Order: sequence, then C-alpha cells, then structure tokens
Amino acid sequence: MTPKPEHEPFDDTTKAFYQRFFKSWGLDVETEREVFSRSRTIDLVVISTDANRRKLQNSVFAHFRQLNALELKGIHDPFTVDDYNLIVMRATALGVPKYQKKSDLNHQKTKEPTQLLNEITVTIVCVTRPDKILNQLKQAYRFVKKEAGIYHCDEVLGKWIIHPDELDLVPKNYPLLPLARGDKLEQFISLCVREGLNDYLQLIVDIGLATNPELIWRKILEVKQMKHLIREETWPVIDQFFRETPEAMGKLPTFQEVLTSAQRHSLQQGELATEHRLVIRQLHRKFPQVPKGLLQHIEMTSDIEQLDNWLDQIMFAKELAEIDFKMPPQKPEP
Repeated sequence: MTPKPEHEPFDDTTKAFYQRFFKSWGLDVETEREVFSRSRTIDLVVISTDANRRKLQNSVFAHFRQLNALELKGIHDPFTVDDYNLIVMRATALGVPKYQKKSDLNHQKTKEPTQLLNEITVTIVCVTRPDKILNQLKQAYRFVKKEAGIYHCDEVLGKWIIHPDELDLVPKNYPLLPLARGDKLEQFISLCVREGLNDYLQLIVDIGLATNPELIWRKILEVKQMKHLIREETWPVIDQFFRETPEAMGKLPTFQEVLTSAQRHSLQQGELATEHRLVIRQLHRKFPQVPKGLLQHIEMTSDIEQLDNWLDQIMFAKELAEIDFKMPPQKPEP
C-alpha cells in the first residue's frame, strides 16, 4: 500500500460514518478493500441488491449498481490524474473473483462470481475540486455535469465525481454535505441545527476540527446565539462542542495560527455562556421556583470552575438552599 503524501485527518472518521450510514440502510459495506497489493485499497465497497437500490433512489447515491467503490479525497489529498487511473483500475478489479490462499485447493478461485463492468460503479468524492480532470482534460475523460456538484462519465464502468461544495442544499445530498467547505458548509450547519440533524452535525464537528476549525467554531458560535432556532435534541451536541473545543482546538497548529487574541476572548465568552445556560437549565429542571436574583447572579459569574462546582452541587442537592451560590449579602431595605 503506497502511503498518501500526508495523513488525511478525516479519513478514519468519514469511513466509519459512511460504513454505519450504508449499513443502516441494509447494505453490505467493506472498508479498505485491497484489490492489488501495490495499488492501495478502496476506501469503501458497497454491495447493493435490487431492494437496497430502491432505498437509494432518493439519495445522492441513486446511481449505485450491484458493486460500488467509494473513494474519499480530502483537503490534504487532492485528486490527480494518477489517482484517477489507479482508482479506476481498482474499481475494475472488483469484478474479478478473489483467489484463495496458495495453500488452498491449488490456486482455485472461490465460488464468488465474476462481476460484469456494467454492474460496477466508482464514485470519487473530492473535497477539493479536480479542475484538471473536469476542465482541462474534459475531452479526454468525458465527465459531464449531471447536476450541481455531480459529474458523470457515461461508460460501461460507471464513473462519478462529486464535489460537495457545489451540491444543492436538498435532502438527497445531506449524506455528503458534511464534507463541503466554505459557504455551503456554513449553510448546512445552520440547516442541521434547525432540523435536528445531529448525526451530520457531529460528523461536521469531528472532521472540521481537523480540517477547518476556525469556520466550524465561528459558525456554531453564531447559530448558538439563535436559541429559538435550535431543536432541544441538538443542544447536547452544541454544549459538548463548546465544553471540549477550547482544549481540543488549542492543540491544533492550524487553529493556533489563525486564532487572534480577540477570537480567543470570544471563545472564552462562548464557553462561559454555555456554562451559564447549563447551570440555569439544570436549576429549572430540578427546582420549580428559582429566584430571579439568583439567575442574575449566575449570569454575572465569570469563574468557570465555580459554575462547574454549582453544576455538581445541583446534581446531588435535594433543596435549593443546600447549594452554596455565594450570593452577596442583601442590603436591608430602609
């Protein structure tokens, strides 16, 4: 297996996500399928029956046939002509039955049938648009735009290139929109928050912290301010993001380079606002009557350790009076 020029940060995360995604639809999935010992592996191989394909008809994978190679090309792994030739070669080899080990049955083939090329597809999802193949070498490779972000080469072996940044923001494209960047990703984050698409939002967070941390942090901080648009079931994902993000992002060189002192202050303010919200929400859930003055006192507290301590006390307290909120003494009325 030839190593990539640079480890792709979201490789393992995205492969695991799409493996679960296809399995949830009842499709068989294999990751890192080796077809030639020196040609690298196929990221995901998806096997679909006629019944499975009916489920895929209203998705971005509607073009799948019986045997499907899915390749993921990330921000640090641009799609080159050499890559294209290797990927097509590997996809073509999917149709050849596997051989058993040398010690088994004198090199006889397994009972696995030969797969016709017209039953195989290869789909390459490119985070960075492959302009050379789609533009400069358009006549040689014959990829034609089928719809926004989706390009097809009409040959016996079905070949598809998908560039998530160009995909329309419609339900059938949701599975690949977490891999978009820039404005399209920001739009999809807002949509995920409004519609409670937590699986996609979690994938965006997981891969975004490694590939585009500033955008992910800025956009989720922005949508967090629009509390009325956020579904209740989405708050745990957002709360966890802001609780874990400062430490996680501080370790990333890409984030360290772009984060200014003003942004650091905003990040701390975002974390503080989340802590305020968590304490107040837990109070309301446990105690029916919470004095307005106490809520104001909590919102004015800037000590995150103190807020965490109150959260712990709320968990075990049976009465509100048991919690030491360190309220300032009330001045007697004249």
